[in-house]
Amino acid sequence: MFNLNKIVILGGTGFIGSELAVKMSKLSQTVVVLTRNIETNKDLKLIPNIELVACNIHDERSLRENFKNTDVVVNAVGILNEFGDNSFKLLHYLLIKKISAAMRVNKVNRLLHISSLNADIRAKSEYLRTKGKAEDYLLSETKDFCNVTIFRPSIVFGDNDAFFNKFATILRFSLVFPLACHNSKFMPVYIGDFTDFIISTVSSTNTYNTKINVTGPKEYTFREIIETTLRILKIKRIVIPLNNTMSKIQAYIFQRLPGKIFTMDNFEYLQVDSISTDGFKGTTSIEDIVPRYLNIDDSFKDLRKKSGRKQ
Repeated sequence: MFNLNKIVILGGTGFIGSELAVKMSKLSQTVVVLTRNIETNKDLKLIPNIELVACNIHDERSLRENFKNTDVVVNAVGILNEFGDNSFKLLHYLLIKKISAAMRVNKVNRLLHISSLNADIRAKSEYLRTKGKAEDYLLSETKDFCNVTIFRPSIVFGDNDAFFNKFATILRFSLVFPLACHNSKFMPVYIGDFTDFIISTVSSTNTYNTKINVTGPKEYTFREIIETTLRILKIKRIVIPLNNTMSKIQAYIFQRLPGKIFTMDNFEYLQVDSISTDGFKGTTSIEDIVPRYLNIDDSFKDLRKKSGRKQ
């Protein structure tokens, strides 16, 4: 058990961030979750030492104020697709520079940052490129005054994830499913394993100023993931694997539709397999967990959520 005074989490109402907030509430007297809307995740309000604070995270003055007397900052902010004024550059890279500046002023010396497997300034995907720029900045500038640990996960799955739940919804209503980039590979990691690992590194000096790849125990192609999802749902669909040219055409068309379910940047992201032979490997597989939340009806999911159960 740690004896921390204050932890601040950015992105703490999201899928990964909210799980971290709950677990970190056992490590610190206060866990502050900075959010645009304190009504976003009301479940967090039920935990006495978690404080939801309305904050514009792009305002350096607000960050400086909220980082006062802080032991650890956690950045779980990230987007898969750009929307409105929320660009990859703004949320993945420029925000990191502002977070670093506010930490320097307040002499906060520990940062846990969630990036992405394959993040690289040379990547064709803007998502991966901006994640890579943030990593480079942290390990060239921020590390001069702060101990930084960067986590680079493959797909993260669990109740309320944006991956299996999204595809399950599409598959339930689509008799025919054209699958782009069907040979792309992933090593999905369970959110419980991932967040437990993050917690274990808070005071681990051998993780200071390092990048750690985070994957699950098994490797799947995109097609295998879709087929696994169909088996879990106990439904049959016609899955049509698209070649690279047709995948690119699909991305070009779909990114212009409401919801942006598949974009040109998603296409570029899928050109690099999201797998790794090193780093942290979770032990929980898709087959262990995903059936538990894809096969329950929405009303029961709501009841579980209200009761505070995450898995």
